[in-house]
Amino acid sequence: MYFAPHILQVKVNKEPEFDDLGNPVINDNNEWEEIGPCRCDDNGQMKQVSVNGSMIDFSYHIVYEGRDVLPGEEIEVIDHNGNKRGDGKVIKIARCNYFNYSEIWV
Repeated sequence: MYFAPHILQVKVNKEPEFDDLGNPVINDNNEWEEIGPCRCDDNGQMKQVSVNGSMIDFSYHIVYEGRDVLPGEEIEVIDHNGNKRGDGKVIKIARCNYFNYSEIWV
C-alpha cells in the first residue's frame, strides 16, 4: 500500500487463567496483536442504510494489509507518534482480491 501512515491492532481474547487451586486469576492486561500498516479515515459523517432499513453509523474507514479481521472484533489504530487514532468494533468488512488489501468499517 502506498500511503499507510498508521498501524492496525486487534485485541487478543485470552483464555481464562487459573492458579494451582483452580481459582481464576484476574488479569486486566489488554494484549493487542499488530496486523500491519493501514490508513484510517475519520468518517463520522458517513451513514449507510442496510437491506432491512436500519441505519448504521460508521466512525472510521480503514484500509489495511494483513490477515482478515472479522466483524465483532475490537480494533485500534495507532498513528506514527504512538497516539490512538481510532478504535471500536468492526461492523463491516470487504476484501479486495487484486491488491491483497482489505477494508473495514468501525
